Amino acid sequence: MSYSIGEFARLCGINATTLRAWQSRYGLLKPLRTDGGHRLYSDEDIKQAQRILDWVKKGVPIGQVKPLLERPGKQRTNNWITLQESMLQRLKEGKIESLRQMIYDAGREYPRPELVTDVLRPLRSSLSANIPAMMTLREVLDGIIISYTSFCLEGDRKAPGDNYLITGWQLTDACEVWLEALKRTGQGHRVDVLPGTPAALAPEIFAGRKWLLVTSGKLTVTRKKQIDKWREQVISLEVVAL
Repeated sequence: MSYSIGEFARLCGINATTLRAWQSRYGLLKPLRTDGGHRLYSDEDIKQAQRILDWVKKGVPIGQVKPLLERPGKQRTNNWITLQESMLQRLKEGKIESLRQMIYDAGREYPRPELVTDVLRPLRSSLSANIPAMMTLREVLDGIIISYTSFCLEGDRKAPGDNYLITGWQLTDACEVWLEALKRTGQGHRVDVLPGTPAALAPEIFAGRKWLLVTSGKLTVTRKKQIDKWREQVISLEVVAL
């Protein structure tokens, strides 16, 4: 079968921007072209994308994946820590624009769920000390994360997709809302973020939207009952418990 880049992205769980970078910058994919110049992907391309993802999820830099695909027996160490350390170094040196560019580049080259889980969240955790210097660095990092997430969300509005509302609910760390939103960019969703953590929610006001609640702490019986009630009022409600 043949797939457009949008269909291929959904099947592989990789955003179209990343796919284009894998092809044009790294030569990892070689789709056919229609007479009009549009990319057409095959079932073999899907298998190739999954092989690429297997290496990326181990933290291998995307620029080092091609020779590994040609020599699959070769092993490489996890590189996520190296990427975290490079970002942290730029942050500590006050190289904010350089860090911003590094995060934007990583968002093009790596699947965003892995970027969030294996890089950005551990990086934020390394800045969790309750001292002014660390707190300031973390606020700077969070500002870049929010800016980049907003950029990705705006790009998703250009294509058709499901309408989501993402918000915090009894959440202690508001930036986690933006990280969860970033994980879902480039996957055929149009997402709006409620940036704060409201003391009270009324999802039924937007019953036609799919809701994602990001929460922390134990889901008590009372909280579960509230979730069940909301689920009866909207078409979809997912809870991410951190």
